[in-house]
Amino acid sequence: MRPNCRVIDADGHVDEGAVNWAELLPERYRRDAPCWVTFPDGRRHFWVEGKLWPSRRDFYGQLGLWPEPRKPAHMWSWEREGMRDPHKRIPDMDQEGIDVAVLFGTFVGLGAASCIEDPGLATAVCIAYNNWLAEYCLPYPDRLKGVALVPMQDPQAARVELRRAVEKLGMVGVQVLTNFGGRLLHEPQFDPIWEEAQGLGVPVCVHIISTNSAGIDRFDRYVFKHAFYPVDAMLAVASFVAGGILERYPRLKVAFMEAGAGWVPWLMDRLHEHFELLPQQMPWQKRDPEEWIKSENCFFAVEPEERTIPFVAQMIGEERLLYASDYSHWDCLCPDSVKLLNDRTDLSESLKRKIFGENAARLFHL
Repeated sequence: MRPNCRVIDADGHVDEGAVNWAELLPERYRRDAPCWVTFPDGRRHFWVEGKLWPSRRDFYGQLGLWPEPRKPAHMWSWEREGMRDPHKRIPDMDQEGIDVAVLFGTFVGLGAASCIEDPGLATAVCIAYNNWLAEYCLPYPDRLKGVALVPMQDPQAARVELRRAVEKLGMVGVQVLTNFGGRLLHEPQFDPIWEEAQGLGVPVCVHIISTNSAGIDRFDRYVFKHAFYPVDAMLAVASFVAGGILERYPRLKVAFMEAGAGWVPWLMDRLHEHFELLPQQMPWQKRDPEEWIKSENCFFAVEPEERTIPFVAQMIGEERLLYASDYSHWDCLCPDSVKLLNDRTDLSESLKRKIFGENAARLFHL
């Protein structure tokens, strides 16, 4: 039985790996366009700007072990046709019980664009990606909502592209990664992006990245690397609530995607304690990081099976949490993610309504 409320998927995905990017880029960039290459062992990897992304070591760990999840056979993986075809996605959404899906990329959107060194190429790829995503959403504009990709290599160009994507293409937010080349998000060079998002009234959606993640130099296999993705999200949260971003842009809204939320109360306590003990080391910070995390500025996507959801809601507020399907990555729980959350007996009906749709509706102005 589906929920008795509107369900907004705050973090669904598309698979843009099959796109012929060379055809979509200006001629001078076509040689370096993202594309697939097949290695002698039969494995396919993305190739962009004359280099492999991701390297097997960076993505799968030092042993290069391919993830082969053990989960029920009826659950979907990223071979799902709806990842590439919107007409196939709508029946999947209906089966799952999703009314509106907010969409992020996969191969280009979550990584390849971030490894590009040439700012011009990065800008061209982001423009092409946003155009492609807008076309994907076009047949079902009330149900499919895109999140813009911007070139963090050139924040001023990112600012221009964000405005175009929102005003011309109807994007409902801007996607940034938890880190960019190891640089912290509160570094001033990224301020044009936050300023533009605040001015446009769209949220910043901070999404984990599959490469250059915390601990990659220590983990020998993917299982550990993937389990600790939230560490990167923690660093990103710190940048917004303790590094000064929200102090500089107090009307900005930010959502943290695909990292769960069980760690948020712990991080909130840690940042609160250090704000009290060492305020001189963050002189820009006028508001306690704990207050920012509990404010209408911050949102966190939860995993449907997270046992800590009631505790997190109690600690940071029921209005902070979002439902996310992760359709249709290897570890998603589709087509059962809505059901798993809706069937829980440890969540009140009021909290379920907020998580399923009310909070996302405010965040994305739906």
